[in-house]
Amino acid sequence: MSSTAITRYHILVFVGCWLGGMFDGMDSTFMSAVQPKAVGELIAHLPGLDKNQIASFINSAFLFGWMAGGILFGMIGDKLGRVRSMLFSIFIYALFTGLAGLSQEWWHLAVFRFLTGLGIGGELVSITTFLSEVWVERSRAIAIGILITSYQAGVLIAGFITRQIPSWRWVFFIGAAPAFLTILLRATLKESDKWKEAGTQSPEHSHGGVSLLGDVLSPVHRRNAIIGAVAFGGLLIGYWASLAWIPQWIQAFFTEQYPGNIERGNALIVQGFCAVVGCASAGFISDRIGRRYTIMLSYAGCFAASALLFLTNTTFTARVYWEIGALGYFIGLAQAIMYIYLPELFPTRIRATAVGFSLNAGRLATAIAVLFVGTIVTNLGGYANAALFFAGSYIIAVVAAFFAVETRGKGLPD
Repeated sequence: MSSTAITRYHILVFVGCWLGGMFDGMDSTFMSAVQPKAVGELIAHLPGLDKNQIASFINSAFLFGWMAGGILFGMIGDKLGRVRSMLFSIFIYALFTGLAGLSQEWWHLAVFRFLTGLGIGGELVSITTFLSEVWVERSRAIAIGILITSYQAGVLIAGFITRQIPSWRWVFFIGAAPAFLTILLRATLKESDKWKEAGTQSPEHSHGGVSLLGDVLSPVHRRNAIIGAVAFGGLLIGYWASLAWIPQWIQAFFTEQYPGNIERGNALIVQGFCAVVGCASAGFISDRIGRRYTIMLSYAGCFAASALLFLTNTTFTARVYWEIGALGYFIGLAQAIMYIYLPELFPTRIRATAVGFSLNAGRLATAIAVLFVGTIVTNLGGYANAALFFAGSYIIAVVAAFFAVETRGKGLPD
């Protein structure tokens, strides 16, 4: 494949990966949007349960699944191929998102969200690694940045869907649609030439999961893997413990007679749109000022926007949308620059495993943090205080990026 010309196959790969990422973002976000209704209905016959705590448990289960799936499918991608990993992960998250709509008890929903998380975590690793290796070098960072708009576009679409469809069950049923995408991708995509050239598909070069992780954490790669995990972990904690709870924060401004469905949907739409802009700009900014400075800029922006949003609003006004938009932009920028940066740190034979580890090791801390969000919300006096508390994790990510290596202009290692 030409190293300089963008061909029809490049475009086909990009579209396939983008659609997978879009459905990924959509299925991830549905729970945040329908959570008040779904949890309320499922525990209505169990009056002793705390709705916030149950919601925290379900979200934590999802993140544990995401963490496990990201690491597992990273190893599958290095061992069996990028396309196989991508197809299987899409099918997994589509299937179990749809089945979540059949939940009869809150723990059913927790199990289905855990299994959905397996596929979502794996698919983001797969599409990033695959496109990084297939796309032409001169515009690879820009292509990956635009690819990550797919996840945020899914957030945007989830906002529209949940705004129009009152039934939380039908929202999840719609989330099964990506399963049909695997049929198209299976017929049109072929494995990365870089992966083939690395020989990882041959029995004599195959790695077990332990060997792959051992290579990632060897002295040669350990520093990059840990810094990547800490930096992305800061985004994960800030995102899932603050931004993902914005629908509940908004609902607190309204009464039970007017639960704020339209406002919650609008907030997701604004957040998703601005995050798409942030993702799309990541490649251009990082090619101009470097990867490290872009990471630090994005995380500092996330913290500043969080402080503005949660410290200055005591009633719901149109200003909330503007501030959610600012936070969405920096979230998108931070997310995309990490997906651009991490594949540049590791050689082909362990790239997917290393990216999966770096993107998901910090998710363990995130899942534990989210598990206690309900308790923390109560103890800190509301969603705003709790969200701002967790937004402090963005500063940890800024510090981690300060010690990272710069990769701009160096290309993917072989």
